[in-house]
Amino acid sequence: KHNQDHFDEQSTKWDDDLEYVKVSQDSYATLIKHVGRFINRDHTHVLNFGCGTGLLEAQLRHDAKRIVGVDVSSGMVERMCHKIEEDHWDNVKAIQVDILERNEATQQLQDDGFDLIISCYTFHHLQDVTRIGQALMKYLNPGGYFCMIDFAAKHQGQYKGFHSHLSQAASSSIGIHDGFSTDFLVHFYANQLGLKNVQVHPACPLKCEEDEYPTVIVYGQKT
Repeated sequence: KHNQDHFDEQSTKWDDDLEYVKVSQDSYATLIKHVGRFINRDHTHVLNFGCGTGLLEAQLRHDAKRIVGVDVSSGMVERMCHKIEEDHWDNVKAIQVDILERNEATQQLQDDGFDLIISCYTFHHLQDVTRIGQALMKYLNPGGYFCMIDFAAKHQGQYKGFHSHLSQAASSSIGIHDGFSTDFLVHFYANQLGLKNVQVHPACPLKCEEDEYPTVIVYGQKT
């Protein structure tokens, strides 16, 4: 609920922040570099968990057959739906949904199935990453890949600086993690999600004013 309220509030001005635009561009470049070989314009169906206003979809829609963006924030999804209609993104869809709920929307995602699930800078906001990750696995086709980009662990409190535009109460309420270590990610992917061929690599550092934050990309394949 706190995540939803925060991002609903941010949605109307999200695309005006050049830092967020740059993050989406770097995320796209990182995805193409590491998992681009798994994306095919003729048949790859992609699910983007935590899609926001569709900054990533604006770029990735040219590479995949179909993209579905999901987000808990109705404000973010509303902005993305406006882009889909206005700019004729014929192969993109946006859905406001809590993937932990069992309803028609989540059942449809499971029925559709996806060849690639991506999530960029969403998991550090989540209280229970294991529960969310396991829920996403229901939507991933056998042989498909789950790819995540997020902050790399460095030291306690490091990422509070990146979220300095938030009040202390807001930073705490949206469940910010201090990044993810390689050991944690390998265990999370291999043992808790049951994925194989797990790879972890440094991603583009995320710059905010004079600070620089290390990031990481991890991906693995469903058996």
